[in-house]
Amino acid sequence: MEIIKRLREEPFNKRTEERLESHPYLRAAEDGTLTLSQRRAFAREQYSIQLSDATSFAFLAGHRDFAPRSLTGVTVPEQPTKSPAGGSGGGDSASEGVDLFQFLLGGEVHAAPLLLDYARSVGLDEDALRSDSDGSYVPSAKSQAYPSYWARLALSGGRGRAAGAAACAANFPAWGGMCRRLLGALGGGGGYGYDGGVDDAGLAFVKFFATPIEGLDRMAARIIEEEGVPYEELVGSVRLLQEYEVLFWDGIVEK
Repeated sequence: MEIIKRLREEPFNKRTEERLESHPYLRAAEDGTLTLSQRRAFAREQYSIQLSDATSFAFLAGHRDFAPRSLTGVTVPEQPTKSPAGGSGGGDSASEGVDLFQFLLGGEVHAAPLLLDYARSVGLDEDALRSDSDGSYVPSAKSQAYPSYWARLALSGGRGRAAGAAACAANFPAWGGMCRRLLGALGGGGGYGYDGGVDDAGLAFVKFFATPIEGLDRMAARIIEEEGVPYEELVGSVRLLQEYEVLFWDGIVEK
């Protein structure tokens, strides 16, 4: 927990928070000028990110054969009897007995149909999200840097698990904060067509990630402690992932 606290106090983390707070994507969303193309870009980039991140989280949780072509209709594999972090499964709380990456895998699978609902709200179906080979949409290298780095962490063994856990503790609150503001902007009567406000079905994906993860710090701290990776070997990975978070938003605001 002390490592997590130190990471959040790092100057790079403060800079990330400042850059996200004033990001032009959110400013446009809040002043009612976010274009349909930019809103569609959020769905298109997230579709690829979700699939990649789910595969990375599965690998980090000990599921080496989880590689679906889509998250639609996917069943989350059960947590190994002994997780890579030494957990034993079970428990009533998200932070008790559940490996962090097993938990995150379940979250990605749960959110997959919610993303399709959002996509439909901006006029896209899953086929449109899948297809970029015809040139109608070119994925953003900036936005896709984030999941690419998760894949790199997934292949880094115990160090990758510890670095990923530390990065989650710093990055997920930042991502969640962006989703909360985006939810308020899109569902706040700014002319985006969500008659149900922040509870509109088309915004359920954004609302899901806007909700803080109960027990996140405890799950992350357990992995950091069990893997025994020192602070100096974690801080660089956390800094990179935070920078890639900013790049995600940079990529979709340019669409």
